[in-house]
Amino acid sequence: MDTMHETKKWFDYAGDDSDVIVSTRVCIARNLAGFPFAWKMRASDRKTVLRTVLEAAQSSRLAIAGRFSCRLLEELSKTELVSLAERGLVTPDFIARREGRALLCTEDESLSVSVNGGDHLLLAAMRPGLDLDGAYSAVDTLESVLSRALDFAFDEEFGYLTEDPADLGTGMHAELTLHLPALARAGSLPRVAAGLSKLGLRLREGLGAEPQAELYRLSNQVTLGISEQEAVFNLKSMAYQVVTQERSARSALCGTVEMQDRIFRALGVLQNARILPLPEFMSCFSQVRLGVSQQLFEGIRLDGMAALMAGAQPATLMLGAGKALSAAERDIARASLARSVLAMRKEEG
Repeated sequence: MDTMHETKKWFDYAGDDSDVIVSTRVCIARNLAGFPFAWKMRASDRKTVLRTVLEAAQSSRLAIAGRFSCRLLEELSKTELVSLAERGLVTPDFIARREGRALLCTEDESLSVSVNGGDHLLLAAMRPGLDLDGAYSAVDTLESVLSRALDFAFDEEFGYLTEDPADLGTGMHAELTLHLPALARAGSLPRVAAGLSKLGLRLREGLGAEPQAELYRLSNQVTLGISEQEAVFNLKSMAYQVVTQERSARSALCGTVEMQDRIFRALGVLQNARILPLPEFMSCFSQVRLGVSQQLFEGIRLDGMAALMAGAQPATLMLGAGKALSAAERDIARASLARSVLAMRKEEG
């Protein structure tokens, strides 16, 4: 049984600019010197890398000792694995193959290490809202601590060596998940994405999310010939421009009684429905999140909206229920979750 509901997670809070920016994720890929890249490793190599990383993370000599729990993928059920992906802790590709893979994670799920994925290690920090500096500081500190016990593959000319040549150099990727309903409905996103691409940034539809959620991911593409700090600064600067454009578009969009009616109807569905298929939930969720950000409702805040979205996903729903659920049973459980969360949030507000 998963314990995600037993303690506060990073996504239970709203951060800076959370009306548009749902979350921040900063990752650093590292490989151990003396070992082939993950896709070339034999089973014995994977075991050795995993053992080496675990020993380093659990070493009493390092400041991170005791902070991370270890989940061996081979010991997890399919539901548990899929839920990890739904909550953004790992990618679908990472859970597709279990042998020799593990996830190290802090209790609040804000800091993690994926072992033996595309690279030997993928260090990741998650934060609510726009917090590139905080996420980068956390993952950079983790990398520095681990480097005292691990020998990372490094080349004087190319920087840190990675499985994908596109990641050579810093091996760092910073990514923001944005809620862009107004720009999407105005048909402006292709133009915005094209402009960002010229600046070395990529805007694409949110991975793993239903298209009805109107979530998009903005990330850096350049890792060679640029410092980590420069990459973070560039992404932050352009993110502010996208936020400004989205807010302006929202003011125009939500100024009509027709749009306000759609938003309030969506809230009515989430507060009262007894059956909620995932596509309908995500569509209503997007409308309600927009309404919350525009302060159309009293007593409902952005805090925990990300947790509601994660909790409504199929595998995570089943973990919360503690048993397997049919599609119809999941739709009922999802409706119940939406009603209870929104009622609780209104009481807190």
